Amino acid sequence: MKSMSWWGLGVLLVGACVPGAKAPEPLNPVRLLLINDVYVTDTLSDGSGGLARVATVRNRLADQGPVLFVLAGDFLSPSLLSKYYGGRQMVEALNAAKLDYATFGNHEFELPRDTLISRIDQSSFKWVSTNCTLADGNPFPKVLPWDTVRVSGHLVGLFGLTLAGDYRSYVRCADPDRAATTAVDTLTGLKADLIVGITHQTAAADRDLLAREPRIDLILGGHEHEALDSLVSGRHVLKADANSRSAQFATLWGGKGKWRQAVGLVRIDSRLPDDTATARVAEAWADSLRKRLGPERAVGTAAAPIDARDAVSRRRESAIGALVTDAFRAGTGADVALLNAGAMRLDDVIPAGPISNYQLESIFLFADETRIVTFPLSGDRLREVLEHGVSDASLGKGGFLQVSGVRFTVERSRRSGTRLPGDLQRPGGGTIAPADTVQVAMAAYPACDAGDGYRVPEAAESCGRAGSAPRAADLLIGYISDSLGGKVTLPPAGRIVEVGTPNPS
Repeated sequence: MKSMSWWGLGVLLVGACVPGAKAPEPLNPVRLLLINDVYVTDTLSDGSGGLARVATVRNRLADQGPVLFVLAGDFLSPSLLSKYYGGRQMVEALNAAKLDYATFGNHEFELPRDTLISRIDQSSFKWVSTNCTLADGNPFPKVLPWDTVRVSGHLVGLFGLTLAGDYRSYVRCADPDRAATTAVDTLTGLKADLIVGITHQTAAADRDLLAREPRIDLILGGHEHEALDSLVSGRHVLKADANSRSAQFATLWGGKGKWRQAVGLVRIDSRLPDDTATARVAEAWADSLRKRLGPERAVGTAAAPIDARDAVSRRRESAIGALVTDAFRAGTGADVALLNAGAMRLDDVIPAGPISNYQLESIFLFADETRIVTFPLSGDRLREVLEHGVSDASLGKGGFLQVSGVRFTVERSRRSGTRLPGDLQRPGGGTIAPADTVQVAMAAYPACDAGDGYRVPEAAESCGRAGSAPRAADLLIGYISDSLGGKVTLPPAGRIVEVGTPNPS
């Protein structure tokens, strides 16, 4: 991925060029700045990110000429603050940062209907969604199906897409591809010079859309959390790193039918100063969190960095997954603990040294508090649940399972649903036979709500008491402070042993 230096932006941001040198500039450019999947306003523990720094990039670009600043979904939920304030802190920060457009991410629909409508109403920026409406087919108030805006003399048409999903009953998301065709037809009829999709779907879906629809000039996307620049017939699909670790910047010039494109990644780090207005909002909300949870305090000490990034925990056994599921097993007395990786939302590396209650609370960010229920499963049914965790529907996604109290081998070249060729092993030796019964601790979302495609009817009785079940964060904090005596050394690997390579089909 090319680092940002187009048209002198490297000079603008970090002063990394010869003083007085001026890069050539295109005539009447259309310039766009993208962020996506941003759950926090402030910097991350590794010093990267921060909406106040992104706002600085936006402001410095605006000093040079018009720029459209867009967010491709997932920002109102989930986060530690959003558990309590329903995303209001994000809207206020993005208003201060002078965001122009946003579309829905799938996590926006985790909010209650009235809360989401209130956040839209509080936004100074525009919302655009071509395929998601209220369940009755009416648009969300103040949400446009598409829009046009004149930039540097060009009429730019914008539309928004969100991947279809099993969302709350108040929302309906139609087929994104059909909606895109309708939007492009409309924008073409309005004589838009440039058509840009702001999308929240998979990169494969974005690429397929560009391949099918030659009238779309650029896609600014989200949903994946890693930066991406993919080229389809000379047109780009762009995504930035989650939580403002980076932003994507695109410059287009030429005109309808002859657009040329230059793109690059802007790293958001300590070389960028904070925008004062945005930083003020972020600090005010941080102060609000301190008043709610009390001062941040050390719970324990990590002997080594703990990688809690989604890219790790959603694909294979991870140290953070092992630590958390060990805590569940210890705190509930279960034989086996399972955790869908999507329940862990920190997406960051916890550095070696003191670990605070805020950091541990921030691993579990959903408003339901990630409750852990305990129920009996036969060995045969446990195998079925574990098979789903390594199926095509789960690998690389939130349904991938982190485990404690069981060891097994995964042969990824096998057909989905048949990838566990050997016995299920107990950690102390011996096997879990098909007829054995084990007590299983699992998050309520997959166990009780069929989240991530799980079906666990055996949990029904425990699910009736899910509201009073222990919180995942409390189990983890208690395990570190009490069972580990505050000293966190990462559990050894080997619970999920992978052999073979993924089946390309």
